[in-house]
Amino acid sequence: MSGKTEQNTGWLSREMLDKGTVQDLARSRDGENSTILSPEALLESRRRFIPDDYDGPDIWVFGYGSLIWNPLISFEQREDARLFGYHKRFCLWTRIGRGSPDCPGLVLALDKGGSVRGHAFRIKAEKAAAECDILWKREMLNNSYAPRWMKARCENGQQITALGFVIRHELPSYAGRLSEFQTAEVIARAEGFLGPCCQYLFETQAALEQAGIHDPYMQRLSRLVRQLQSA
Repeated sequence: MSGKTEQNTGWLSREMLDKGTVQDLARSRDGENSTILSPEALLESRRRFIPDDYDGPDIWVFGYGSLIWNPLISFEQREDARLFGYHKRFCLWTRIGRGSPDCPGLVLALDKGGSVRGHAFRIKAEKAAAECDILWKREMLNNSYAPRWMKARCENGQQITALGFVIRHELPSYAGRLSEFQTAEVIARAEGFLGPCCQYLFETQAALEQAGIHDPYMQRLSRLVRQLQSA
């Protein structure tokens, strides 16, 4: 799938990230003990992967959750792809975007083991630094992920190295291995300044189905959450 695309189909917008609105809202909610990374820390982290004067080949970014339905980055090509060595799971606590300090939500993260299907986005080399700044402001807000270059295979057979973000087990934001019912209970009730946690689940599930990605885990969670909300 080709074509330069920038989408905004959810509450989160590129403008919110670019202007620091998300960071300000997150710091305000967290209070004086906020772990939100400063703009300087975000920039330093991004530069370790993509320098300001990057002149290498086009880069690939792997999306498996909200990046599928609301990427917000400018890309030249999008391909169905499978990432190896990692799987996706609701294992990241969110006390800001999809939850609150009093009622945390859960969002997807990559964890070690298995494989996962999603979308690979190709970003032109000359835009890599600027687009990754947007990506870092979105994914690295509270430093809960570790950026990684990972191997993936596109559905067309192309082997690529893609940038992804892996959960950091050593931080309190790691939720561990909750049961599916426990996960559904959290998702059913949590809500943050970006909207209900369940909306994140439902939008992602719908996007996966539209992309032809059959995901029993997401389907089971969606059914459980709807059952809990209708009880």
